[in-house]
Amino acid sequence: MTRRQISSFFLKTRDGFRLLENGGNPSGEKSAGNSIPSRGALVLYPFRTLSAHPFSFPFRSLKDVRGALSLRFSPLLSGEEAVDIIPWISGVGGGGAEGAAWCVAASEVPGDGDGVPLRGNICWPLPLALASMVDGEGITVFRGMGVTASAVFAGGVPLFCRCGSEEDGAPGPEEGDGMDRDVRLCREFALASGREDLAASVWTGTSPGELLEAARQTAARFPAFLSVNISRPALKATLARERTARVLRNFSAAAAFLGAVFCAVQFSLSLQVRSSLERLSAEAAALYREIAGPSERIVDPLSQARGKLAELRGSGGDDSSLSLFLGHLGRVWTGGDGGRKSGFPVLDRMRYTGESAELTGTARTMEAIQALRTAADSRGFRASLGDIQQIPGGGLRFSLSLRREKP
Repeated sequence: MTRRQISSFFLKTRDGFRLLENGGNPSGEKSAGNSIPSRGALVLYPFRTLSAHPFSFPFRSLKDVRGALSLRFSPLLSGEEAVDIIPWISGVGGGGAEGAAWCVAASEVPGDGDGVPLRGNICWPLPLALASMVDGEGITVFRGMGVTASAVFAGGVPLFCRCGSEEDGAPGPEEGDGMDRDVRLCREFALASGREDLAASVWTGTSPGELLEAARQTAARFPAFLSVNISRPALKATLARERTARVLRNFSAAAAFLGAVFCAVQFSLSLQVRSSLERLSAEAAALYREIAGPSERIVDPLSQARGKLAELRGSGGDDSSLSLFLGHLGRVWTGGDGGRKSGFPVLDRMRYTGESAELTGTARTMEAIQALRTAADSRGFRASLGDIQQIPGGGLRFSLSLRREKP
């Protein structure tokens, strides 16, 4: 909530809540316009058990600050009465945080069951509203409307706070005036703390108007104080935000770690792919060099191999040799009527190597195979039989080698 959003100022007393703009009259149904609104109110509470403790830690995480304060105030936390320790960070810098911790009995912290709208309003400890009267450096004391409050400020941070009621804090005859006693106690604290300079600046107030002016000036000149909100709904909301922030930080850290792992894996895979491509390129170049000769310069093995094949196809030498073999085999297998000779073997496969042809086929009788060899061994070709095997169920499988005779 900002200063512009604060529309009214209230003080909690034994008689109820008093509207400071209306001279401190009680708020409620009987005083029209004096009831606490649902939003925009600054409510001052004179907590009887309030104390302020400045801190300065070399870390800025609110979770770490809470942990350090819990260790510092462990004697308070181990008592019979529950105590709430509420950290307020006034500034961060150099990786550290400084501020003050408010210690209040848990039973005094206002909650939703008090009949006061708290979720849209701010609840301050009463002494905090007095800081502007000494520019955040000095001693402030207020006594009026049945309550008392005193504080010592340094650098806009409360060093000492004390609240109570005028009836409970009535001084004895030997202590003199109550205002003088509160000022004396604050001065003794400043001197004991080694801050004699703070004892020179003292402000005292007794009227609702003075308290209203102090609260207005403090909200305007110390906007960091607006983050102080001592109410049960506000404390729960703060803890919920801290838990959410921790979850988001952990999620962000996990996402960053997974992203780094993914990048590392991708980089490793890219190196492997690059290494494989370089190895394949080297193997292709070596293979082409074996075929084309060591003297030829290798630029693109695949394109150069394609060019070599095109040259071979363009020469036509292989095609004419194959035609001679096919023509000779056609004459061997065909008779005078142009059909296949009766009883001749069946050709299953021919493997042509350029200088010769290896034939594989089947025949019913050995005489048919011999007739094929005799017919093929003519017109400048030499035919020789290879393996002959019996086929289960009848018949023979044979191989025949056919070569051209050199002139």
